[in-house]
Amino acid sequence: MTNLAEIPALPTSPSTRPYSQWFDPAPGLGISLVDHLFNRLDGAYPHKWRSNFANQQAIDNWAESWVEAFEEEGITPSDVKIGLRECRRRFAWPPSCAEFIQACRPGVDPLRAYYEAVAGVQARFAGEHGTWSHPAIYWAAMPMATELREQSYSFVKARWETALNQQLAKATWDEVPKPMLQLTAPGNSTTSTEKARAAIAQAVRAVNYKPANHDNLGWARRIQASEGAGETVLPIQSQFAREALANECSTT
Repeated sequence: MTNLAEIPALPTSPSTRPYSQWFDPAPGLGISLVDHLFNRLDGAYPHKWRSNFANQQAIDNWAESWVEAFEEEGITPSDVKIGLRECRRRFAWPPSCAEFIQACRPGVDPLRAYYEAVAGVQARFAGEHGTWSHPAIYWAAMPMATELREQSYSFVKARWETALNQQLAKATWDEVPKPMLQLTAPGNSTTSTEKARAAIAQAVRAVNYKPANHDNLGWARRIQASEGAGETVLPIQSQFAREALANECSTT
């Protein structure tokens, strides 16, 4: 039987806390991440949050307990940012540790994530960063970028949900990288005029090449067929398909 006198007392000041990066001063903040979290929760729940702590010992106990849980669950500062946003939506009163961790990793609706991924992929192809509510959506989308741009949701649904769930199951994610397509400042290009003209000519030939039996509007017919079968089609896809087929009829 354990003697209660043998159980060490909890530390009563930050200087005696067990080491964790959560207790290190964060660049740009001047305080630790856990102290910053305390302040954010205090600001989100005026009076309600701070009234839970009778003294500094209670605050220290809270900090050590939550940091221990964060490390065991693999919670990152990015997760905490999500958690604070979700707390504003979910809780009128300050969350418990378990509630906050759940808020840090909210469930992601596959359909909403799909539309976000489609818009994000389009942005990446345009050299833009895109809007990504969770890095898992980006990492699930990139290997499927072509399919997301060209196929309807019903066509990619099974593969998309599998890829998304595999990413969400991970404890940590790399940050969404900057887009690779960057505009070169005038005068800084290393490509000669001759090479540029040759590359453009080659690209034009590749684009203009069509087999004898090529259907120029096959893509529009496939979109309308999918729509007619009750499959989910983006409004912009449906609009482009209708306009293209209408133009074909007016010129024949």
